[in-house]
Amino acid sequence: MPEVWRVFRNPYGRALYEFLAARGVTATWMCEYVRSLDGTGPGNGDGDGDSGADRESDRPFAVETAAPARVAPLDAPVEQLVDGESVVAAFEGETPLGYLFLSVGATHDIAPLERSMSFEGAYVRRVFVAPAHRQRGVASALLVAACRDARDRGASRATALVAFDNRPSRGLFEKHGFRPVRDHRYARLGPLSVRSTRER
Repeated sequence: MPEVWRVFRNPYGRALYEFLAARGVTATWMCEYVRSLDGTGPGNGDGDGDSGADRESDRPFAVETAAPARVAPLDAPVEQLVDGESVVAAFEGETPLGYLFLSVGATHDIAPLERSMSFEGAYVRRVFVAPAHRQRGVASALLVAACRDARDRGASRATALVAFDNRPSRGLFEKHGFRPVRDHRYARLGPLSVRSTRER
């Protein structure tokens, strides 16, 4: 399958997606990933089952919960944050390298599926690393920190939705103990739409 996710990860592709969606044409296939945060599953020990590159003492950047304005240089869509949702970000000095959004017990509008969803425990979304800083363990460090923060906030599990053909993101979540539990498919052509959810 072509890596369609790449087409829409730039301003031109996003404009095309929005152009078609505004005219009633859209199709989405997303995988729902879940990970236990109770310390009993794979990748759930004190070190979160991560490689040495993900340990704080081995990396030249810091990961922290940050004010939304601090990730503005990365064009983070902070206007989409819901109540109680936080920004987990990586910084080298004051330079933001990447971020993700984390919520616990929130309801989200999932635009590609054109529906609202609530998730038990934590929900991780919008994982982004600036192109110049990829392949440095930034995304892994963000995800480890988010899972730790969610656990500290009382969440016993974490969920993420990932486009089926986005292999890099799926690999990231699988590396950190997330397992695919169901597929969500949705397509709309004008007034006609079809939606399905399949357990794995």
